[in-house]
Amino acid sequence: MLEVKIAWGLSADGVMRHISEVKNGKACGCVCPSPNCSSPLIANQGAIKTHYFSHQTNTSCSGESALHLAAKQLLENLASEKAVLLLPKVHAEYSKVDMLGEIVEGSSVEHIRFELKDAKQEVRLSDSLIADVLSKSSTNEELAIEIFVTNSKDELGEGKYRYIQVNAIEIDLSGLSWNINRDDLKDAVLKTAPRRWLYCNKIAELYIKLKQDIDNEVDRINQSYLANLYDIAQLFSSNTNLPSLTWPSLVARRLQINSSDFIESRSPKVKCFNKVWVPFDYGFSGTAIVGDKKIVNVDVVLFVKGNNKKTIPKGKPTLFIGYDERKTADYNKFDLRWENVELWQQKLERIADNKMVQMQNVAFEKDQMIATFVQRFRAANDNVKMQMICQKLGLSPPKQESKHNYYWNTSWDVWKSTVWFYKIHNNEGYTISSWGIADDSWLESLFGFPIDNKASEARRKMAGSWLKKLYHLGILRRISWSEYEVENSKLENFVPWQYIRKL
Repeated sequence: MLEVKIAWGLSADGVMRHISEVKNGKACGCVCPSPNCSSPLIANQGAIKTHYFSHQTNTSCSGESALHLAAKQLLENLASEKAVLLLPKVHAEYSKVDMLGEIVEGSSVEHIRFELKDAKQEVRLSDSLIADVLSKSSTNEELAIEIFVTNSKDELGEGKYRYIQVNAIEIDLSGLSWNINRDDLKDAVLKTAPRRWLYCNKIAELYIKLKQDIDNEVDRINQSYLANLYDIAQLFSSNTNLPSLTWPSLVARRLQINSSDFIESRSPKVKCFNKVWVPFDYGFSGTAIVGDKKIVNVDVVLFVKGNNKKTIPKGKPTLFIGYDERKTADYNKFDLRWENVELWQQKLERIADNKMVQMQNVAFEKDQMIATFVQRFRAANDNVKMQMICQKLGLSPPKQESKHNYYWNTSWDVWKSTVWFYKIHNNEGYTISSWGIADDSWLESLFGFPIDNKASEARRKMAGSWLKKLYHLGILRRISWSEYEVENSKLENFVPWQYIRKL
C-alpha cells in the first residue's frame, strides 16, 4: 500500500497544525483530521524529502480532508482577526430588443467588502444542507462558505442555498499544493483562490434594477420610433412630396411551349392616403384609395420595420408599409407588401391565361405560315425560289439564273441569297461559321439538301470561300479561322449573289 502524505494534522488541543509547526516523529502529537480515521500521525521532517505526516499504522485513509478541515478552521480564526474576505464580483446582465430589432443591453458590477466578524464550522441550515462555514460580517450580514478541494457544489447544491435564500460562496482550493503552509493557505482562502457565488440575493437586486433601466430605455427608444413614424403618416396624408416607394408587384407566371417564362404583372399604387391614422402598439393604421379607372378602398398598416408582432387583419386589401429610420435611401427605408389581395391575384391569373391563349394562337398561326412558306419554297424551282428571296430583300431578281448545285439542291444564287437574308442581313453582331451554314437545319428544311458527310463537307468549303470574300469586303469580321461576326450588312449597291473578287 502506498504511503499517504498529508501536510496537516489535528493536535490534541483541537487545532489543525501544519507539518512545519510540530515536533518530529511521534512527538508531533497529532492525529489524522479525517473524521473516519483519527489514526495517530508521524511527522517526517528529514533533511532530504519534503516534510509530511504519515499514518503510524496501515490505513485506507486518503487524507483528502486535511486541507479541507484546515481551511475551515482557518476561517474561524480569521474571524477573530477581523480579516477581510474577498468576494466574487456581483454581476448582472440584461438585454432587450426594440421595435427595430436592435439589441439594447447593459451590465452592472459591484464589489462587496466582507469583513469577517464571526465564523462557525459545520452549521446546519436546513434538513439537507450543512454549511462548511457560516460567517457574519461586521455589518451582521450572513455568508455561507463552502470549501472545494475534491468535490464542487453542483446545481442541486446551489439550489439548496437559493431555496433558503442564504448568500453563499464556494472557494476553490483544488489547485493548491498538498503541503501548502499556513500563510499561503491564508492568502488563498482570503483572496487568491478562485471563488464563485452559489447564491447571492444582491445579484437578483442588481438584475431587477438593471432590467428596469433597460426596459425604460427601450420604451423611450420605441416611443421615439413611433413619433417619427407618425410624422411619416402625416406626410403620406398630405399626398405631396411623397418619398420614393418601390411598389410591390402581383405576378402571374406561365410556362410557354418553348420552356420560357411568360410573366403578367401589376403594381397597384395608392392614389390617395386618407388623413385619419389610428395608433396601435407598433405603428398606425389608416385607409387609402387605389386605382384610376376603378376606385378601390384599401387599408394601410404603417409599422416600425423589424418588430415581430405583425398581424394580418382579414378583410379588404391591405398595404403593409414597414419603416426603418436607420436606412438612408427611401427604397431601403420603406418595405411594402400587399395582403388580402386574393381577388386581385385571381383576376391577374385570368388575364395571364387569356394572354397565354392569344400568344399560343399567334404562335400557331406563325408556325402554320412558316410551314406553308417552307412547303412552297421547297417545292418551287430555282427561278421561283430566287424571286421569293429577292422579294424579301427588296431587290430585283438577277437576269440570268446561276447553275444548280447538287450539294445545296438549289442554285448558287439561291443558297447565297438565302444565307444572306436569314443569317447576315440586319444581323450585326451575329456569329456565323462555314460549318454552321453547311449543317443548318433551317436551310435544310428550305432546300432539302443531302445530309451525308461528303455533301456537308462540300457545302462547308463553298460557304467558307464565300464568307471569306464577305470578310474582305468588310461585311464580316473574323473571329477564328472559320468563324465570323457580322459587322456591316448595309453596303450600298450590293447583292449577295454577285461574284466578289478577292481583295
